[in-house]
Amino acid sequence: MTSRDRMKTVLSGNIPDKVPFSPTIYIDYACVLCGKNFEDALINPSLGAECMLGAALKYNTDVVRFVMGPDESWYSDKTVKKEDGILIQYDKKTGTKEGYYDFVGGGYYFPFEKQRFVQCINEVRDIKVISSKEYIERGYLKDIKRYIEKAHDNGLFVVGMCGGQTINFMVEKLGSVDTALMSFYDSPDLVYELINKAVEISIQKGKAFIEVGVDCIYIGDSFASSSVISPDIYKRFCAPAYKEVTQEFHNSGVFCYMHCCGNYNPLLEFLPSIGIDAMDGIDPTSGMSVKRTKDAIGKELTLMGGISCLTLLNGSSEEVYDEARKCIEEGKSGGRYVLGSACAVPRATPTKNIIAAQKAIFEYGWY
Repeated sequence: MTSRDRMKTVLSGNIPDKVPFSPTIYIDYACVLCGKNFEDALINPSLGAECMLGAALKYNTDVVRFVMGPDESWYSDKTVKKEDGILIQYDKKTGTKEGYYDFVGGGYYFPFEKQRFVQCINEVRDIKVISSKEYIERGYLKDIKRYIEKAHDNGLFVVGMCGGQTINFMVEKLGSVDTALMSFYDSPDLVYELINKAVEISIQKGKAFIEVGVDCIYIGDSFASSSVISPDIYKRFCAPAYKEVTQEFHNSGVFCYMHCCGNYNPLLEFLPSIGIDAMDGIDPTSGMSVKRTKDAIGKELTLMGGISCLTLLNGSSEEVYDEARKCIEEGKSGGRYVLGSACAVPRATPTKNIIAAQKAIFEYGWY
């Protein structure tokens, strides 16, 4: 089987030739692996897709993920320079310093100009939704399309990253985590409006990814976890949003999987009803295990993840190998399991530790 066939098989609920391998590699780690710095990909965003594919090929993973870039005009209008250890974005025409990138963290952009956050439902309704056609025409996916074709030429399964359907979007638009979380109690109507808007935006982004050839869409929010919210809030506000976007992507002919950070054991009963093909995460440092998750929902959903990111970062190769082997043994039965990391692979993770996890598949992952 090719990697693409293997992932399609396991996401369809069938048994592949072996357990697929999909550590959650993000641009920062991919850049380091390819001999670059993360800030290089923030200065030149097209480098991110190149390194993501390079990392997948180097580790012989079954999956490569791509993040939507800026529109084509960004390259002609903006420039990013590192000054005194800070990565600053300039307007090329005016020379104005517009904001900075947190390259030590997740690479998020913070404008210097004070932002006005939404205060009411009407302001949420005024948030513009870019259509999938606009994303394509304005070049948001121009570079990514080329790398998707290269990935498919190498037999890889391609995922378009399209998170932010619920709480992450709320945090962005309301300005703080506390404000977003308290809104579930203080302003539920505003919450519904924000989530509906997030769903609209996600659907258009996802359809743009589908237009350029991805096999699957990634959804989810790092805050939508039992480590942060109650099962009641999840069931009332989050699950319906994930169900809606999943149905849209399925109707467009692709798979859809969801990532959840932290502990989502109390949410397991809701997940099959969402309609996703797979659930990603299973963080042992948060009290989860592949065995418990497999017993609960493994007949209905494919499971992805399981290896602690702390073990990947700080453990020996032998410890990573043993943890990966245990994950395979607990998840392999009946198919529907993909070995991966519980969350994004830490930037300083030794190469030998990812190779150790892969070795466990070659020795224990065959059906």
